[in-house]
Amino acid sequence: MPQKLSAMNYIKNNMRRVAVLIVSLGLCFVLVYLTQFMLSTTEESFKRILIGNTGKMQVISLAGKTTLGIPTDQMGDEEINAAYTEKNRELAEKLREMAGVKDAWYGEVINNFITAAVGQITYNIPLVEKEKIPEIMEYFSMKLIEGRLPEHPGEIILDSLSMKNNDYVLGRYCNERNYDKYYKIVGIVECDTYFGCGISSKDWISSWMIVVLSEGIEDMSAVLHEIGINVKENYDTVVDMKWGKTFLQEGIIDVISNSSNLIYMGIVVLLLISLTIVYTTYLRDRHNEWCLYCSIGYSRANIYHAVVWELLFTFGAAFLAGGIISILAAVLLRSTMLIPQGLQCKIFHPKAFAEILCIYVFLLGILQIPVRYALGRIRTIDAIEDDLY
Repeated sequence: MPQKLSAMNYIKNNMRRVAVLIVSLGLCFVLVYLTQFMLSTTEESFKRILIGNTGKMQVISLAGKTTLGIPTDQMGDEEINAAYTEKNRELAEKLREMAGVKDAWYGEVINNFITAAVGQITYNIPLVEKEKIPEIMEYFSMKLIEGRLPEHPGEIILDSLSMKNNDYVLGRYCNERNYDKYYKIVGIVECDTYFGCGISSKDWISSWMIVVLSEGIEDMSAVLHEIGINVKENYDTVVDMKWGKTFLQEGIIDVISNSSNLIYMGIVVLLLISLTIVYTTYLRDRHNEWCLYCSIGYSRANIYHAVVWELLFTFGAAFLAGGIISILAAVLLRSTMLIPQGLQCKIFHPKAFAEILCIYVFLLGILQIPVRYALGRIRTIDAIEDDLY
């Protein structure tokens, strides 16, 4: 009675052939994982603005006629501006008295950009009196690490990540594309998010908005409703955590997910075609070997079990090697590419591992077709010479 066929014997004696499959599958792992890793840097970076910033500071811009009820049809431009300013200041006063609100004011706001691997987003920089800057720094847990605090009009401070991402230099200007040379960076701070603040420029008129410092208030529209202001979607702008979560999911995560799914499908199709062709060639080369096994008493089931164990070893080794290489590559990319650009990332992505495992299981299942076909073509040794396989 023949002993059980050992899959390891074939693997040890055919290391080059097995290594080709392991390398191919391992590279598939690395390609899929690093694609997910690089795309996720957009989510991880923008999350700091859309969730982190909006969880501490909310920005409100309301329409004068439709929301604040200012009769603009009966006023001139100067009267409209004066009435609009007064209404917003009154609203800021009311918000300051609300529970959970640390401070609120009507003032100027400028924007700065953060560019990730895919996409670009802006965040708000409040412009205040120089006496209020230390309060904002304490609220955002900002620590000055270089330069000084703003003292004169047109001076701002920025976080170190924003400086790296935009290639800013201390003493130069912020967002020259939009604000020319009106906002000079005089200090660099360290904080948990992308943020900055400063003093408004006398020579540049920026956007005026209500700025609210609050923690625990996700839906600022609901707070405004409590004091008689009904926010209208097509007329007003409320940048709060509720808006941030919605935009993060619909504008970033869902879009990236659709893109990554298309990439995965392309990788799987190409790998499936190439792997099937290569493995079918291997099976042709092993036809005589299997015929010999069958002639000395091994059943097709014995041969099939040995082949399955060979495939399991191949896929398992590829999964392990691909996982280790992917993590090491992600760490290397973070230190050499992402950190110098001021971007955020997450090294370990369990969802990506699960998706790759599903891809492997799918490929393993597809390879059963040529294996089954090859087993069905087995003949005993006395019929090998007549085999037209």
